[in-house]
Amino acid sequence: MKMKRRFVLLLVLVLVLSLAAAGVAAAQAGSNGKVGINLKQLYLEKLAANLGIDVSRLQEAMKTAGQQTIEAAQASGLIDGTRAQKLQKSIENGAWPDFAGFRKPPHGWGFNFSTEIAGILGTTPEELLQELNSGKTLEQIVTGKGLTLDQLKEQLINNVKSKLDEAVNNGKLTKEKADVFLKHLEQVDLSKFPAPKQPR
Repeated sequence: MKMKRRFVLLLVLVLVLSLAAAGVAAAQAGSNGKVGINLKQLYLEKLAANLGIDVSRLQEAMKTAGQQTIEAAQASGLIDGTRAQKLQKSIENGAWPDFAGFRKPPHGWGFNFSTEIAGILGTTPEELLQELNSGKTLEQIVTGKGLTLDQLKEQLINNVKSKLDEAVNNGKLTKEKADVFLKHLEQVDLSKFPAPKQPR
């Protein structure tokens, strides 16, 4: 139970920051799907090994947590009903909606949210995942680095905007899609992330 609750926190973090990217990625994803599949499988195997469980149990927990994440995100106003239904359908079909960075980033602008957040916090994606999986909230992690959630969001938006502008200038992304992406990110409220419940 404790493990599932930690998965919910982790997946909410990555899901919310990936929601806007999903639309762009769907429109511009590369054709080499084999690389993404291999990366996903490798990630699952390594994560399962670190947690001391097998991959099938990990996938089951991720599916349950993914569904709970979507429900929590919809209830918090982070996504609307239409998007929630699409994400639920993706999970039911075994296609993860970019929860853990499995999907190849939009061609030409190569942005990875988990890597970017870790970079802002002066840590690595693996260390960030470990802290979240230990039960810490994003706010606790950010505060420990001497920042606030608002400062984290501001830096994240600035970094994203820089990369989007570069992609637009290089003709890899349309200005309209870049604006939509940035608008979604600006509306994300990091303080709405649910804190992990204490085990009974």
